[in-house]
Amino acid sequence: MKFRTGNRECDCEKSVANFNLRKCMKIKIAVAAILSVISTSSMAEDTGKYYIAGDFGSLKLSNTIAVNPSAVLPNPNAIRIAGGYHYNQMLAVEAGYVIFGNSTLSAPGDSITLKNSAVQIAAVGSYPVGGSFDLIGKLGLSINSNKFTGTGADAGLNTSNTSTALMYGVGIQYHIREQASIRAQYEDFGKSTVSENLGNRSWKMGTTMTSLGMGYNF
Repeated sequence: MKFRTGNRECDCEKSVANFNLRKCMKIKIAVAAILSVISTSSMAEDTGKYYIAGDFGSLKLSNTIAVNPSAVLPNPNAIRIAGGYHYNQMLAVEAGYVIFGNSTLSAPGDSITLKNSAVQIAAVGSYPVGGSFDLIGKLGLSINSNKFTGTGADAGLNTSNTSTALMYGVGIQYHIREQASIRAQYEDFGKSTVSENLGNRSWKMGTTMTSLGMGYNF
């Protein structure tokens, strides 16, 4: 028995005599269903990929009142190492570790240093906008850790805090090729708790990051 799918009709005349049109159509439908399943399975294999990423960014710290309410700590840079899994072409989950540069405020006779880091996990959405570009959005949790230390007149300053905050981000991604991409992002790590033992005070500090990075799909 011979039949062909697509734009050509089945060659039912060369099949068994009682092979009527209804049976021919059923075979067509069955073949189409099998091809559809195979195609769906192939897409699932293609989109289920692990990836790694690295970002270098500039941080902006807000409400860093430190020991002196008039003190403003400088904004440091940061590096993030991340890894994730693409569930499909538009959704991934990503975990990352962000290492902040030290932020130090110095004055004659003393200095104050704030050290920060963050562990993050987030859902990442991608939306193609034409060519090789995607818009990306991120929503998740950031576990922010910080430590205040001092020297000279502030030598007794030594406090550490860890807090969890809601984080979000937006950005754009460009695919260099199938496995490699470049991404630019703006992210808000939420409010993290900061305290200092000299004045026995605590407050909330804000952290945002603008970054440029690369990703690689396995």
